[in-house]
Amino acid sequence: SDHAIYRLSSGINAEYGAVRFVFGQRQYRGTTALRRSLHFLPVRSRIEFKLCLLTYKSLNGLAPKYLTNLLHRRPLTSNRLDDDPTYLVKSIIKYVPNRGAFSVAAPAAWNKLPKNLRECPTLEMFKTYLKTFLFSKAYEC
Repeated sequence: SDHAIYRLSSGINAEYGAVRFVFGQRQYRGTTALRRSLHFLPVRSRIEFKLCLLTYKSLNGLAPKYLTNLLHRRPLTSNRLDDDPTYLVKSIIKYVPNRGAFSVAAPAAWNKLPKNLRECPTLEMFKTYLKTFLFSKAYEC
């Protein structure tokens, strides 16, 4: 909704203001380089981080059961070229407002991650590699 977008943009503006304050920069100067030097993920990347983190926890028994029940691994078949047990089944969307649901958004974000990231053995490793991956993607390192 428009209200949610407005609230999100308010948070982004507050982040930009905080970065400018830390560096003593003027209001109309860009903040990308400054945010990069502070290792700040952009808001969209932070949302993706939280979504992938919840997905990892759900797949590894570290999240509430109601979230775990929403995710399903893709079944193995012998005739698929992209047969990968770390992929999740994408939920079928009946109508557009449902696309923000965890059962839809989580598989979409999870399946975009590299296989070695989806196979991380520990939560701490996953968080570290995920932030590095999203940081590189956000700032094209």
